[in-house]
Amino acid sequence: METLDAITKRRAVRTYTDQPVEDATLDELLRVALAAPTGSGAQAWSLLVVRDPERRRAIAELVIAGAAHYFTLMRPPAEGATPTEHARWAGEYAETTLGSYRLVPVWILGLVVPRHRYPASMRDLEQIDETVSLAFAMENLFVAARSLGLGTVPTTAFQHFEKNQLRTIVDLPDEVDPLIITPVGVPPAFPEGLPPAIKRIRRPWRSLVHDDAWGNTRDS
Repeated sequence: METLDAITKRRAVRTYTDQPVEDATLDELLRVALAAPTGSGAQAWSLLVVRDPERRRAIAELVIAGAAHYFTLMRPPAEGATPTEHARWAGEYAETTLGSYRLVPVWILGLVVPRHRYPASMRDLEQIDETVSLAFAMENLFVAARSLGLGTVPTTAFQHFEKNQLRTIVDLPDEVDPLIITPVGVPPAFPEGLPPAIKRIRRPWRSLVHDDAWGNTRDS
């Protein structure tokens, strides 16, 4: 698949088969990901590849539980539903939507690994640069995966709810920060178009492009 097609056809894949991902394919994804730009050349990142069955299962359960918490907070409750009923719905929805995560053959964790290349007075900027650089690398991975017929989905909500458990699962030291997780696997089919909830709020690209000065959008 051509690069531009891979970018435009990349979708958040939330349904997977247990079909394995070949080592050579995975290595290609990792190399492409780590070819991304990195602030000050620091490479303040690492990618942690999880293929061990017990750890994969633990991560899947963690992400599903985190998603249930996320849906509880982010989705409006049904009319008349009690908080308990809404939380139960969120758990069932997470299970229905993400249950096949337990089949995923590979999880990749995007980690910030501080290199302390910046002066102490610039630590806040350094943290921003490290986060942005990791995002560049992960986007490379998402697009490359799509071009090779593999599904991914950037997953970040877990970090607000379950990050300490994740650290325990993969033995992360305190100074290494897991900012993003993705499953990598073969979907039964790739989603086409946007989910209805996203489509309703999606802004046209022309409304987000300003020429020469703020406010001169292309849909004006």
